[in-house]
Amino acid sequence: MKSKKLALKIPVIYIFLLIVFMLVVNLIIGYNTQGYSKAYGIIYSLGFFIANPISSFILAFLLIIPLPLLAISIIRKKRDLIIGFSISVAISAILLILIGAL
Repeated sequence: MKSKKLALKIPVIYIFLLIVFMLVVNLIIGYNTQGYSKAYGIIYSLGFFIANPISSFILAFLLIIPLPLLAISIIRKKRDLIIGFSISVAISAILLILIGAL
């Protein structure tokens, strides 16, 4: 029972961190583009991560970190961690595909 809870907590925490990060970024972009047209907001949001390397690093860290953790959990043969990090890796892959499609 305990392993199921841990396997479910990992993706939930991961999704929560991604949502908090995206909310903060959207608030910053919204604050900086307040009073401008929608087109300016879109252009500003495209250049936001280029102009802010710390934000880019945090996003890359959030998207890439589940993969090495999955490898470590496979090596240590921890079934609950393998399930949790597999879900997190799947979420990261989907997000990377969506970002690449934009």
